[in-house]
Amino acid sequence: MGGKPLINMRIYCPVESITKDKIIVSDKRQLHHMFSVLRLEEGDRIEVFDGKSREYECRINRLCKDKADLAILNTKTAHSFKGVRIALACALAKKAKIDFIIEKATELGVDTVIPLHTQRTVVEVSGVKLGDRLRRWQNIAMEASKQCGRIHLPKIEPVSEFKDVVLKAKEYELALIPHLGIKNKPLKDIVSKSNAASVIVFIGPEGDFSEEEIMLAKKNGCREVSLGELTLKVDTAAIAAVAFLRLYPVNLRG
Repeated sequence: MGGKPLINMRIYCPVESITKDKIIVSDKRQLHHMFSVLRLEEGDRIEVFDGKSREYECRINRLCKDKADLAILNTKTAHSFKGVRIALACALAKKAKIDFIIEKATELGVDTVIPLHTQRTVVEVSGVKLGDRLRRWQNIAMEASKQCGRIHLPKIEPVSEFKDVVLKAKEYELALIPHLGIKNKPLKDIVSKSNAASVIVFIGPEGDFSEEEIMLAKKNGCREVSLGELTLKVDTAAIAAVAFLRLYPVNLRG
């Protein structure tokens, strides 16, 4: 096809802003990047993904600071991410750490991230800040999806109580709760015997889960596992567990 070559840029646009042959971009952050940072022009070609199932090659028909009109040139349907469906239920950590966890979990193909408030959680977020923080996390997931070539946006849930989330563990074929118990089996030993298509993994705070929380998790079908002999911080434990579940080649469906 003639015209300018495709520029190495992907943007996210919700399906509500996409018609049969046109896309309207109104997100201020993405418009700023297009207009002021990259200085794109009419006629430039970029990629757009809808966060659900499709990716589009587009030509910029009109671009200004508050709106962009894109003409759809080609459409392709995205294939679902292969492998096990993973939910990460992770204790709240300091701002930079939870941001990092969400970014890397997105890059590793996690389907759902659930920030947790546990009995030993030190970080407190309440009131208006909860909504602000959730929007920030959703933006981080969107940017990470753009960067890594992911089509489906992960679901970032609001901060929830551990005691409420763990009741949903039975909705997954495999539920895991790593903690510092000395009798826990290695994660590999549990996963190697599993053929689960869906997994939820609970990651505790720096002070670990309480005995009460561990008992509640076991009551709801969670398997106790170890992530090794070393004591890991929240962000390290979360990424280590997710990376292993995503990349381990045996038995997890793919």
